[in-house]
Amino acid sequence: MRGRVLVSVAGVALAFTAAARPSIAQPRVIRGLVSDHRNRPIASAAVIAVGVGVTGGTVTDDSGRFQIEIPHQNRVTFDVRRVGFMPSRVGLEAGGDTSVAVLLLPATTVLPGVSVIQTELRPPALAGFEQRMRERTRGAGTGRFITADEIAKMSPNRTTQVLENENSLSVRRVGADRYAVFGRASGGVSCPATLYLDGVRLLAGGQQIRDRRGRVVGREAGAPIDEFVTPQEIAGIEIYPRALLAPAQFQPPADNDLATRCAIVVVWTKHG
Repeated sequence: MRGRVLVSVAGVALAFTAAARPSIAQPRVIRGLVSDHRNRPIASAAVIAVGVGVTGGTVTDDSGRFQIEIPHQNRVTFDVRRVGFMPSRVGLEAGGDTSVAVLLLPATTVLPGVSVIQTELRPPALAGFEQRMRERTRGAGTGRFITADEIAKMSPNRTTQVLENENSLSVRRVGADRYAVFGRASGGVSCPATLYLDGVRLLAGGQQIRDRRGRVVGREAGAPIDEFVTPQEIAGIEIYPRALLAPAQFQPPADNDLATRCAIVVVWTKHG
């Protein structure tokens, strides 16, 4: 009888200890391959995580592969984009580490003689852009706004060309065919601007940098916005010379001191 009582008490104590131990959320690693309809890998494709508790993303390497760590194991959604291809959205159910394959189809060619007179399909996010632009016109807001009509008049070949003449920004070549956007922090120090695409912050870094032995030693500076969106896809751009002038939803991480003192550029696409 005593033995049974002791076992019972020990079981209760063990259960109590387990219940009192705080649960630790395990991160989730997503690995993937992005390819076209001919099974050719697509390099420099943007993989952007969207949803509650998830921000940022990454780009595919030269073999079309990517890896991203999610801070939880709940359902997560990815937007995958690359210039010349139709964007794709991939949803993953809750779970552990996962490997995925993503197919991107070539962008549809516009047939001659076809024109769109009017459309009611407008991304909901553009309402916020237009409201902030109206507030700026009335002198109640901050920032510089560039519309799709203004961009069309510039006839740019790449998105960074739209920003080349902005006083608060500078555009520099950082790779063979790659340009990055920079702002100016206090004291005139050059700093990589924080870029958002449809409200999602883009992580810095584009093509991989390799040493003489072929080992990856880093990525090129700046977020590769030209690889994510073409000028023809842009519905509007917001520019804030300093992060403190930008709306709260576009603030960079507080622990990145240089980014908090640098420029913010928010790009909105027509398809959202």
